[in-house]
Amino acid sequence: MKRATILVDLWVVLVYGFMYLPIAVILIFSFNASEIIAFPLQGFTTHWFGTVFTDTRLTGGLGITFLVSIPVSILSTILGAMAALALTRYKLRFRAAFLVMLFVPFLIPKVILAVSHLILLSELGIERSLLTIIAAQTIIILPFTSLIIASVLIRIDRRIEEAAADLGANRISIFRRVTLPLTKNGLMAASFIAFVLSSSEYVLTSFVSGRKQPLSILVASDFRFNISPTLDALAFLIVLANITLVGIGEIVRLKSRR
Repeated sequence: MKRATILVDLWVVLVYGFMYLPIAVILIFSFNASEIIAFPLQGFTTHWFGTVFTDTRLTGGLGITFLVSIPVSILSTILGAMAALALTRYKLRFRAAFLVMLFVPFLIPKVILAVSHLILLSELGIERSLLTIIAAQTIIILPFTSLIIASVLIRIDRRIEEAAADLGANRISIFRRVTLPLTKNGLMAASFIAFVLSSSEYVLTSFVSGRKQPLSILVASDFRFNISPTLDALAFLIVLANITLVGIGEIVRLKSRR
């Protein structure tokens, strides 16, 4: 039994090492003084982080990322809240069909979704732009926000809403004064997760983006042709920002369960 436990622990360490060792390597080389990404290291420097913020191409891509991710997080949170309310508060006639349609992005590979979006835009004669990125990303992120918000709604004691109805409150008042305040933390957590997913989405974005491209597309393009310490520094900053946002979202979500 002890030997089996050791093997399981070793396997877990190997899996996590395989997942996170590349990130550790990126972190190491982002502080390396040499432009050549190779061992041995040539010294410690923070120069590459400063270069990230002085590169107008990268900062421009970051600005476009915010122009996409903020609307996506807002739209997917609002639509996710509506879907979660429909699932947890109403008896839907076609509940199974609604669930299937809602969670289709979980079941279909992103490449297929991306190609289908591209064909649809081409057939409709719609030019690819930031709006097409926002629309496409909202669709694939919607299931995540719906699940997060539904997990909060399902824990709310329905007797509180029933008590408000007994006191004469209509459905709108019940939602505004009871349900919404109790779901506030879940909505915030869903919006944080949506922002992270949107900012890091590459496959779908690469198909539906036009001339203005978010940071994820620019970074992926640069990594294909030229790996530099500046890109290592940028990649580490992106990972750090995403971990921070996910952590905040999880803290807010856990807070809502109390």
